[in-house]
Amino acid sequence: MAAFFIILFFMLILETVVGFGSTSIGIPILALFTGTETAVNLMSATGMVLCLVIFITQFRRINWREFRIIALCVLPFLPLAYLLYARIRAWEWLLRLVMGTAVTLIAGHELWRRLIRKDHSDLPRWAIYSALAAGAIVEGMFSMGGPLINIYTLTRLKDKSVFRATMSGIWVMTITLSLLFRAFVLDSYTPLMWNWILWSLPLVLIGFLVGNRLHQRLPDQNFITAVYGVQLVSGLISITGGILLLPR
Repeated sequence: MAAFFIILFFMLILETVVGFGSTSIGIPILALFTGTETAVNLMSATGMVLCLVIFITQFRRINWREFRIIALCVLPFLPLAYLLYARIRAWEWLLRLVMGTAVTLIAGHELWRRLIRKDHSDLPRWAIYSALAAGAIVEGMFSMGGPLINIYTLTRLKDKSVFRATMSGIWVMTITLSLLFRAFVLDSYTPLMWNWILWSLPLVLIGFLVGNRLHQRLPDQNFITAVYGVQLVSGLISITGGILLLPR
């Protein structure tokens, strides 16, 4: 499917550059063509392969202390996320509204802080850990919890390469668990989906090579702001799609 491969390629580059964003931007856009569940299945599986490549090649840059803290905070919330997703997966309009609202609120808040308030300081501790818990639920439901989870991580890891390597390890862990749940409990992967994922593997390698070059050249703050801008548009698209699908 052309839309999947085109969206995937650019999202793989984005993920390689900043360490997040491929699913939180790619899934709402791809959902317009395939539906939310198919978009989640495809983007999360291919995104996990890329994160595994980054995890292996950047292994020495991982901050294991922060990795353990994030993992211990995120893992207990995943079962609740899986239960919620299983309950609402039949309602496409609800999936899009939940997904779009989460992405829009996160991106809108960060853009307001960065561009309007000119505030790059850390949030209060209660807000940081609340975002980490909420991010775990969004991550378990849609594999899109990066923007929320990163509110914590960005207060601890200032080096972009350490940040990217550490978070890639987190995404490998969470998406692997989610993929197993979707594949063996929900039985939501079809042979056609696995075929698309297999054909996408060369794009993972190309996206990593291109993105890794850009990672070394682009300034952190400007690019992260641009990522949040695209996420905001993506979230609004998802909300609009959900509204259009509301039962009459």
